[in-house]
Amino acid sequence: MSGKSNLRKFREFLSSDYRDQLKKRDKLRKMLGQMRKKQRRLESELEAEKQPDARELLEMQIRLLREQRRKGINLLRELRQARKKGDKD
Repeated sequence: MSGKSNLRKFREFLSSDYRDQLKKRDKLRKMLGQMRKKQRRLESELEAEKQPDARELLEMQIRLLREQRRKGINLLRELRQARKKGDKD
């Protein structure tokens, strides 16, 4: 390994901001996975549902989950870009 690589790893090891960012990323990824499972479950319930009122409620919940997941994915991308930007410094 080169000296720069070792120095970067050492800096990452000591940096509390970096560790906090990793924790935030891991929690976000876990939450997004849970939301995806819930969305799929709701979609399967929607296919089986016959009542119009219940279908409308399920569709609303699915739309809400999609929007929340989209925002979470965008935040995850921002965290990745910030990390890459920090690696270049």
